[in-house]
Amino acid sequence: MMKYADLIDEHIEELAALDAIDAGKLFSGGKAVDIPNVARLLRYYAGAADKIHGEVLKMSRELHGYTLREPIGVAGHIIPWNFPSSMFFMMSAPALAAGCTMIVKPAEQTPLSALFYGHLAKQVSLASRYCLLMQNCNIPHRLSYNSVISEIDSAVPSLKFLD
Repeated sequence: MMKYADLIDEHIEELAALDAIDAGKLFSGGKAVDIPNVARLLRYYAGAADKIHGEVLKMSRELHGYTLREPIGVAGHIIPWNFPSSMFFMMSAPALAAGCTMIVKPAEQTPLSALFYGHLAKQVSLASRYCLLMQNCNIPHRLSYNSVISEIDSAVPSLKFLD
């Protein structure tokens, strides 16, 4: 994940330009704030990845109790249009750190930065093992009723799935 953050730092201008074209964000704001924050967020979760561990619990009776922290499996992420880069990593960085496989559905209006992040993930060998990007208007409905997917993470609080 650290290599992924380094690769994002190398492509700040391209990513800021994609957010400016797609979402109408200011290029200067993306270059100075949004994309560097994305790389910092990714580094934060990369540092936390090796700190996820279970604990042995003190029990009141003669029982052995412990917590086990492990990936939940496949996590589906639905990214909104307004902050494509920030929301992409607010949802995917914790899942990557936990070792989950992801299915990411960017907004139809702003897919370019997510697709470029997928391209960068492929360069550091994350995409083939952990990430699948999808672009289709019926995806949220299919994600929500798929028995393979363990969790749906959406930044849209009142998300409704339509048939």
